[in-house]
Amino acid sequence: MRMFSNPLSRLFCRAVNVYPVEADRPGAVLESARRVLRAGDVQVWFPEAWRSPDGRLQRFLPGIGQLLLRSRAPAAPAFIGGAFEAMPRGRRFPRLHQITVVFGAAEPVETLREAGAGRTDEERIADALRRRVIALGAPTSDAADGALLTPSVAPADGIRESRS
Repeated sequence: MRMFSNPLSRLFCRAVNVYPVEADRPGAVLESARRVLRAGDVQVWFPEAWRSPDGRLQRFLPGIGQLLLRSRAPAAPAFIGGAFEAMPRGRRFPRLHQITVVFGAAEPVETLREAGAGRTDEERIADALRRRVIALGAPTSDAADGALLTPSVAPADGIRESRS
């Protein structure tokens, strides 16, 4: 919650509707997110729960699956490229670097549950979303030897928006 450590950053975060997630209160976090979705608003969720230490996509935690199961909201995966290069973990100020955002098509929770792998419905939904983000262009280290894998082509239905 370092983003909220000083008054200026707290003011900025509140102005753009960014709220802290308290890891020791997951039920309250999920309930707050469900209220946002029930009100018909958009909820942006980072299911890795932690900024990547190396720029590779990390495992998605099952909380996103729980949120989607309870809210019945569809989910649109998004890949944010260049964010690690612009501001790696531990850096206080960003570098000038191009950021690319690629959005996938929104899918109902049932489709995600059927497409993912895992022991629980929550894990299957999280896994399916992660696979969709990888297909949009996210680098990952899923290979057995730890080699960096990057999809060669994003799906044709991906919407691309670039900002510098």
